Amino acid sequence: MAKTRAARHNPKIQKWETELCARSVKYFFNNWVYTLDPRLAALGLPTVIPFDLFPRQEELLDWLDARLAAREDGLLEKSRDIGATWLLVGWAVHKWLFTDGFKTSFGSRKGELVDRLGDPDSIFEKMRQLIRLLPPWMKPRRFIPVLHDNHMRIVNPANGNVIRGEAGDEMGRGGRSTAYVIDEAAHVPRADGVDAATSANTDCRIWVSSVDGMGNLFARKRHGGQLRPDQIFTFHYFDDPRMTPERIAMLKNKMEEWAWNAEYEIDYSASVEGICIPAKWVKASQELEALCRAKGIVVEPLVRGIGGLDVGGGGKGKSVYVGRFGPVVTLPEAWGEPDTTDTANRGRDLAMGAVLKRADGTECRIGTLNFDSVGVGAGVLSALKKPLRGLLSVGINVGLPPTENTWPDGLTSIEKFSNLKAELWFSARSRFKASNELAMFLRGETGGQNHHPSDCIFLPPSTASKDMMVLATQLSLPKIGKNEKGKLALETKAQLALRGIASPDHAEAFMLTFAESNVVGQWLAAFGKRPKRDRK
Repeated sequence: MAKTRAARHNPKIQKWETELCARSVKYFFNNWVYTLDPRLAALGLPTVIPFDLFPRQEELLDWLDARLAAREDGLLEKSRDIGATWLLVGWAVHKWLFTDGFKTSFGSRKGELVDRLGDPDSIFEKMRQLIRLLPPWMKPRRFIPVLHDNHMRIVNPANGNVIRGEAGDEMGRGGRSTAYVIDEAAHVPRADGVDAATSANTDCRIWVSSVDGMGNLFARKRHGGQLRPDQIFTFHYFDDPRMTPERIAMLKNKMEEWAWNAEYEIDYSASVEGICIPAKWVKASQELEALCRAKGIVVEPLVRGIGGLDVGGGGKGKSVYVGRFGPVVTLPEAWGEPDTTDTANRGRDLAMGAVLKRADGTECRIGTLNFDSVGVGAGVLSALKKPLRGLLSVGINVGLPPTENTWPDGLTSIEKFSNLKAELWFSARSRFKASNELAMFLRGETGGQNHHPSDCIFLPPSTASKDMMVLATQLSLPKIGKNEKGKLALETKAQLALRGIASPDHAEAFMLTFAESNVVGQWLAAFGKRPKRDRK
C-alpha cells in the first residue's frame, strides 16, 4: 500500500515500477496483483488481498514462460482450491500489458465457466477483478471497459493485445493465439476434437485440470509418454502453505474418500477398479518414515540391497535405476541415452555407488543388480555379464513362469500368478498394503495393524525429485485381475496403451528389486564364496 501511495503522484516511480513489472511477472504479482476470496467475509476479513507468491507458485510462472519460450505444450495437473487459475489469469494479464502482439485464449467445457458477468468463479471475471485493481497509471492508455472489455474478449488499445475466451466445441476455432489455456481439460467432452482444433491455433497449449480418472484425453496426455517430464507440472495442495492440517482435515471430512483422492491427491486411479497398488497405499509409504520417527521407531535398511535396472529403448523411452535395501527405497534415477553399453555401465555405477548407513554405522551396499534381460534389455547382458567388485548382475525375464514360493493362502506362486511379472507386482502390493495398515495404526485409525517395519515399504516423498514423483504416480497405474485360467495377471503394455498409458518404466525398475534368484549359487560361481549373511 505504501508503494501505491508513493507512486500515485510520482511519474518517475510509475515508470520504474512499470519497467520492473515488464521485466518480471513475479515482481508484477508480488507488488501489484490483488486477488478476491469471498470466503474471508465470513471471518470478518477483507476479501480483496494482495498476492504474495509462495515458492511453488513462482516455479509455476517460470514453467509457463519456459513452455512459451520453447513454443511447446505443457500440462498442469493440480489439486483443487490452490489458486492455479488466478496464476494463469495473472500471467495472461501480464502478457496483455507488457508483451506486444500477444494473444492469450482461454477455453473450458462451458461458456459460463469462461465468462459470466458478476461471477467471480469465471475466468474472465477474475481477469476483470485483477485489471480493475491495478493502479490507473499501469492500465493501458485509453482503456475504456465499456469499449474494450466485452463478453469473452478483453482488448488492450495501447498495443492491440487480446485475451479471448471460447467454450465447448468452439475451442481453437477463433483464429490464432500466442498461448492457449484449456481449463479443466479432464472434463472437456469431445476433447479429441478440441485437441485437433487447438493444435492449429497455437504452438503453446497449456492443458490444466484436476484429475478425473484415466478415461479422458488429459490423463492420456499425462501418462501416454508424449510429453517430457519437464513439460508436466504438478501443483499439489501440500505445496500450498495455506493448507494447514486443520484445513486439510476439514476438507477431507466434507468429501467421499474417492473424491478427495481424485480432486486433492491427484490420484488418477481413484475411480478405477482393479488397481494393483492403490495410490493411497503409495502415499502412506511416503509418510511412514516420519510417523515411525515420531513414535521412536527405528527403520533400518538391510545390509545387502538390490538394485533394479529397466532398460529404455531410445527415443522417449528411458532407462531407470532404483535401489532397495529391504524396506528402504532410494531415489530413482532416469536417463535417455539409448546406448546399451553406456546404460549398463551407468546402472552398475549407480548400484556400486549406493551406500546407506545404519544407526550403528554399519554400511549397507547393493549386492545384486537385477535388470530386464529381454527385448532391449538383452543388449546390456554382455556388458553386465562379468561380476565386478562384489556386485552380482542378474538378468530377469518377467514373462517367465512365477517362482515356487508359497503364499499365506496356501497357494504356490505357480498356482496363483500368470507369470513372474504379476508375482513381483503382487509382492510389492503386499508391502504397500502393510505400509498403509501400519500408518493407520500409528495414527490411531480404525483398521490399522502393527506390522514390523521390515515388512513395509518406505518411499521417499514425491517432492524429493521429479523421478520420485514419476515413480509414485506410475505405481498406481496398472490394474491386476484374473485371466482365463483364474490366475492373477497384470495389465500388459498393450493393454495399458489402450488406456493411454505409456510403459511405466520407473515402476518396472522398482519391481525388479523384488525378483529372487539363486543368489548363493550365483555368488559361488562368480566369486567362489558365499555372500555375507544379512544382519537385521
